[in-house]
Amino acid sequence: MSGRPDRIVLTRASESNRPWRRALEAAGVAVLVLPLVRFDARPLPRDLEPGTYDWILFTSPQGVRAFCDAGLSPGGARVGALGGGTAAVLAACGLRDDLGADTRDGAGLARVFRARIAAPARVLLPGPETRLPDPRATLETAGFEVTELPLYRTTAVPASELPEAPFAPGDVVFFCSPSAVAAFTEAYAERPPCVAIGTTTAVAARAAGFPVRSADEPSLAGMAEACNLHLETES
Repeated sequence: MSGRPDRIVLTRASESNRPWRRALEAAGVAVLVLPLVRFDARPLPRDLEPGTYDWILFTSPQGVRAFCDAGLSPGGARVGALGGGTAAVLAACGLRDDLGADTRDGAGLARVFRARIAAPARVLLPGPETRLPDPRATLETAGFEVTELPLYRTTAVPASELPEAPFAPGDVVFFCSPSAVAAFTEAYAERPPCVAIGTTTAVAARAAGFPVRSADEPSLAGMAEACNLHLETES
């Protein structure tokens, strides 16, 4: 991948694509919106009290949105976010990132947390119904009591609901999850260059045959910089 792309293909869920589209188009970048995943809310546990935890750690912007959309509040718990994109959504919801980890993945978040916070402490991990072992595994090994809180299920948009190969030479695809990579490969034979938001997504994209660059940070700004675009602000 070299030079400025002709167009960015955004593959997140519809509600997540909107602010990225605005920021890219404001910078003069052509955008194709192609939502490949959607989020379905999960029922909340009856006895859930987030304020009884010492820390609430968010590993994605969608985790923050799902938490707030469910009417939940941190109460007296301190809050941490994985990176700049997640911290920005926290701020938009009126919440503060008390940790300032700025890492690329859950394993990195766990390492920063373990280095800065002394165990024991009770940690709540809001997020998807199915998730990777970290940060939970690393935190539990370090002596923290960890509870995962499934707030949503990520599902692929069926290939039958997607347009026929809408791609053109010069397109660069932004992938923000392995689920989006899987949905793309199910629907399309093309393998245009892509930018992955983190290590896990990059591994999935390479395995599927995409030319991949990885963002230095899990945010729109990081992904834009990976393909030689520079945004003044991120919405």
